[in-house]
Amino acid sequence: MTSPRKIRGGPASTQADAKRIAAAVLMYGGLALFAQARGADTPAAPAVAPAAIEPLPPLAANPAETMAAMARELDRNAATVVLMIETTPITQAEMADVVRSMPVSFASLGFAEVSRRALDILVSQKAMALNARKDGIDKDEAVGRQQKAAADRVLADAWLTRQADAAVTDQALRARYDREIAGRPGPEEVRVRLILSPTEEEARAIIAKARDGADFASLAKTYSKAPNAARGGDLGFASFDALAPEIASVVFSLSPGEVSAFPVRSPAGFFVLRVEGRRQKGTPTFDEARPGLEREIRAEAISTAIQSVMDHIKVVPFRK
Repeated sequence: MTSPRKIRGGPASTQADAKRIAAAVLMYGGLALFAQARGADTPAAPAVAPAAIEPLPPLAANPAETMAAMARELDRNAATVVLMIETTPITQAEMADVVRSMPVSFASLGFAEVSRRALDILVSQKAMALNARKDGIDKDEAVGRQQKAAADRVLADAWLTRQADAAVTDQALRARYDREIAGRPGPEEVRVRLILSPTEEEARAIIAKARDGADFASLAKTYSKAPNAARGGDLGFASFDALAPEIASVVFSLSPGEVSAFPVRSPAGFFVLRVEGRRQKGTPTFDEARPGLEREIRAEAISTAIQSVMDHIKVVPFRK
């Protein structure tokens, strides 16, 4: 593997760019993987005065949009070189591409941490690719086929993305809003409290305590392993689609004040659920509904594009 000593910072396009990268991207923070693997043989991060840090624009509350906004922020100076792996540069555009591939749950980590993790991925990936070329692995026939297949996937994905982008117009969005949402009530929501238990036996004991009159919020603070335990297990109001299917099917069958009759199994453990209240939301505004409408139209456009291609492509059976 390439020695960390050969990984060095590349020149930023302007002094302002350098300050932005050092502050927001945590330049050299991405070398954590190498520091863990090779010890303390990693360059120190450059010092940047806090007053020089340019604030990032506000990011959307929606996790998917937040991740997209992080990628766009990196794309603002796409050609800026952040690091060099020997003679191979890492640019902010490449970091933006990695951010777009990350799970939307990473949005809660914040821009600096997400950027650092993207840089970690690129540093390790490029270092390994560099050594693979030195070893001649890029000349392997099987590897060549896989590279071609990967290139075809990228082209196919890019084509589909452009078909979807072309379908998402203001006219299409407003027509869908007027047809499906305007003048109609919003989704029903329930206010939920939950307790996450590691075992079914403990969850059943908690249900018994709650049904005997114990305060559910106090039980949550005592027993729950969920992050909201300190808030008495309160999730707030949520629609059916916003909840995990196994939870939604139970809580939407309960009346306010009712506790689930049995523990609800999930990958995280066993949930005990209580409904505190119900409400019907008002009609969403166009701006509120827009993200969901965009997802619907994009999904339909992708499905239509794939079907169109398959209907018109010429497939020729091969015979010797």
